[in-house]
Amino acid sequence: MVVQACADDPQVAVHAIRNLARIGFGKVRVRWSQAGFGRTSSTSRAQHTPRNLFGFKDGTNNLKVEDEQLLDQHVWAQASRPEDDWMAGGSYLVARRIRMHIETWDRTSLGEQEGLIGRTKGTGAPLSGGEEFTEPDFARHGKGAKPLVPVGSHVRMAHPSQNSGVRMLRRGYNYTDGSDGVGHLDAGLFFIAFVTDPRTHYVPMQLAMAKGDKLAVEYLKHTGSGLFAVPGGLQPGKYLAEALFT
Repeated sequence: MVVQACADDPQVAVHAIRNLARIGFGKVRVRWSQAGFGRTSSTSRAQHTPRNLFGFKDGTNNLKVEDEQLLDQHVWAQASRPEDDWMAGGSYLVARRIRMHIETWDRTSLGEQEGLIGRTKGTGAPLSGGEEFTEPDFARHGKGAKPLVPVGSHVRMAHPSQNSGVRMLRRGYNYTDGSDGVGHLDAGLFFIAFVTDPRTHYVPMQLAMAKGDKLAVEYLKHTGSGLFAVPGGLQPGKYLAEALFT
């Protein structure tokens, strides 16, 4: 079972989890938890794009709650088989704890950082030109006939055009757990995403990025992960995942 508690004040979220654990004493126990802060992607056009711990705008191309048709296609689970009826209208939550090697990143030049991301650090615009929300032009080349958005950049590797049109709704957070004992920050991204089916909308993309995304290979380390089925909303007189148990 996964529980996500969000609040403007972290103390409120901590006490919410504490009270749930207290109520469930003897029946459930907390096996693992992670405290996070700030957003690492915008989920509405009313929000500004936040920055991650590398200092770059994060989640520019994220799905937005206003995109109802795209949410139906990429986020809300469908009952393609009778045994999947209980998940219709729900979603699958992918969680990953990703440590960022911030000290190594800080020693990397601005030009190299932007090449690894595929966007400018200041405005968040793609390296192919335009503004933050301009679609990257992966066919545009610069000096020496090299692509302006590098082949191994994070933007190119994660873009829907490179992943059979697949998209996801990201709702992650930053985290920091002090230092690791040798002076390095134990900090990074607590990645959370919602998808209609992880087998088609997450796993293939992750496998491709694990091989070709230079940012992931050199500056990130995955230290924990989880996959959860989140049933649809409740109706009066019903209980969570009732269709599964009945």
